[in-house]
Amino acid sequence: MSNEQGGLKQPFLGIMGFIVVLFITFGIVTWFGPVSLIAWAGELSMCCIPFMIIAGMVWGGNYPAPAASLSQPLKGLYLLLLSMIVGALVAGWSIKTVGGFATPPTPPLIFFTIMSVIMTFWCVVVWGCWPAAGIKGNHPAFVGFGTLIISYALAFVLWKLLFNFDFMKDAPFYNAVMPPSGAFFAFSSLAFFLTCLAVILAWVELDFWPLSAMAAKAPALAKQPLWGIIVSIVVCVVAYIVKMIFVDKMGMDVFVYSLKVPICIIFGEFIMLLMMQTWPVQTVKQPVKGIVLIILNIILALVMYQLYHYFMVSIAGQLPGGPVPPPDTYVKELWIATALLGFTFPVIASYTGFFNFWPLSEPKPEAPQQ
Repeated sequence: MSNEQGGLKQPFLGIMGFIVVLFITFGIVTWFGPVSLIAWAGELSMCCIPFMIIAGMVWGGNYPAPAASLSQPLKGLYLLLLSMIVGALVAGWSIKTVGGFATPPTPPLIFFTIMSVIMTFWCVVVWGCWPAAGIKGNHPAFVGFGTLIISYALAFVLWKLLFNFDFMKDAPFYNAVMPPSGAFFAFSSLAFFLTCLAVILAWVELDFWPLSAMAAKAPALAKQPLWGIIVSIVVCVVAYIVKMIFVDKMGMDVFVYSLKVPICIIFGEFIMLLMMQTWPVQTVKQPVKGIVLIILNIILALVMYQLYHYFMVSIAGQLPGGPVPPPDTYVKELWIATALLGFTFPVIASYTGFFNFWPLSEPKPEAPQQ
């Protein structure tokens, strides 16, 4: 809330804001059946997220012009409209180049779109928009769109190299689309990268402690690209260990794991970071602050799964879950995952980053005339 003050304060701002978010989200979700929600609506919604990350986190909701001079709710509507336009263009490009014009959007295309979201977060949060931000005299448009292009390029390369969809050879779309035969089972690769995102956001809650404390004594550590390399390596190692514990050691189904562990925890992290603005530990020092937030993430993950499962049954009925025979494979998990990250996160991102909690918050008072 960089340009807002007054109105509700935390925790009431976050709680009431989240009620607004849920009202908007499920008001939209009720319009779609399970198939259209998971395929078309979820794909189109997720295509808007990378630009939302750039507009909210890189540009601070003040670019492109005239965003900085607009008041709410016009500012939020302007940025939301831009996000939808960019998302529509990206969706058209991806359906053509990645999806091979197969309709409805296929699992390989949806996996690529999810990867584009993860890579955008990675490039912005871990790499600080480097290398685009490392060029002197750079323009906000260059940094933002440059980072967006790099994120999509990384997502495409990793999707091609690490995602194997050979298990879908009998699907009617396979010959037309020819998805990649990468190094690993596609569900396993997706689970790993989702876990990486959960680890990144948990480390944000820790303010990257203890690496940040080390960087304070050795400033060279905080400079890119060294910082990005170190953080990325640690994130990958931790994510691999977490996934191995749940999937390899505990025998959890990899897609069920993706929903119940990283996706639900990511959603809890979004609530604590964006909606609650790290309340109730805003003034607590690290690592206690981060540890408390991570515990709250886990609690929220458990609660949100049950809440969205309840809404799923209320809206769509009791859908089949788990690795049942096609076409009903993981329908329950896909519905909940799409509702959580495909729909609720864009609403959270736009409501906090574009609308600044309007109308629950009040604008800054005008400076007195001299």
